[in-house]
Amino acid sequence: MFQGHSICLLDAKSRIVFPSKFRKNISPSSNNKLKITRGLDTCLLVYPQDVWETLEKKLMKLNIFDPKKRFFLRQFLMYAEECEIDSQNRILIPSHLIQYANIKNEVLIIGLIDKLEIWNPEIKAEYDKKQELSYEEVAKLLSDELNEL
Repeated sequence: MFQGHSICLLDAKSRIVFPSKFRKNISPSSNNKLKITRGLDTCLLVYPQDVWETLEKKLMKLNIFDPKKRFFLRQFLMYAEECEIDSQNRILIPSHLIQYANIKNEVLIIGLIDKLEIWNPEIKAEYDKKQELSYEEVAKLLSDELNEL
């Protein structure tokens, strides 16, 4: 399970050192391979290979004759790239994804249970400020749903 956050620096070759706190939660069956793609709210999504394969099976069940589902599949998969954690624990972030997420030097990585998000920290701060409800208000709204699970 991925949780917590980490701040990393992007090097001149568009690589970041993948934090050990997240590396340790990647299953051996992923073979140090990750899928990275456009996320929501101008961030990137990062999936370990085994989690991606499970997601692919679910995506294959979507009805491509439904225009909204077809559009989502195209947008989500069009930007998906495989990356591998190298011997120095770095991952390369493709340039088109760096541009999409407006990443500069610093990146914020956030654990989201089975996947990770990569953000430009300034964009994440702006996103947080734009939220209509506070964390406490959202927690209260979700409390009943979480208790039912």
